[in-house]
Amino acid sequence: MYSQRFSLPFLAEVLIASAERRRPGLGPWTPQVRGSLEAGFRTELAEVRARYFELFDDADYWEKVEKNLLEICFPRYCVAAEKQTWLEQHDYGLWRGGDLLARGAYAVLGLLLGLFLVKTPWIPIPPTWDALILFMLLAAPFLPDAQIALKQRSFRQQLANIVADMGEAEAQQKLYQPLPTGSASERLEPLEPISTETVRTPDTGDRTKHEG
Repeated sequence: MYSQRFSLPFLAEVLIASAERRRPGLGPWTPQVRGSLEAGFRTELAEVRARYFELFDDADYWEKVEKNLLEICFPRYCVAAEKQTWLEQHDYGLWRGGDLLARGAYAVLGLLLGLFLVKTPWIPIPPTWDALILFMLLAAPFLPDAQIALKQRSFRQQLANIVADMGEAEAQQKLYQPLPTGSASERLEPLEPISTETVRTPDTGDRTKHEG
């Protein structure tokens, strides 16, 4: 049984976290950025590999770990990271990037919407709910922050799903381990023939014997 730090989901989480510390400073997504992140992946993995072989001598296990991390985990990470990089480079698609003028406009719109909801007679909101107008006036300027938080949360969830899938891959890998092949001396010997015992026939009561 290997240490948790050499498990597939743990290594995936560590490598993704390391890549995420570097990615925001690399600028817009390009093949060069992808190559730089992949080089970082491989460098981190090489360091872990050296520590692994200081403790264990199972090359087959490590080969499967590397294959999953480089051929499955890293490409999936790149798909999510490319989208996130585009959002970051374009201010998450916010109007005017969520600057002060945009927030002031949101405050005005929040005030007007609050007045409309409370003062319109056919909307079932009591006119005494004047606090709703104040709430919408104060909350509307923070709408850009809420949009950014939701998109960042979605990105973190995508990364967490990748790590979870690596955990499932490791579980399947353990479940379908090849059976060990025994030596010739460990093989089962053929069963000896079973001799029939004396049987009493119901009709005559005679005994019959089978001599082997």
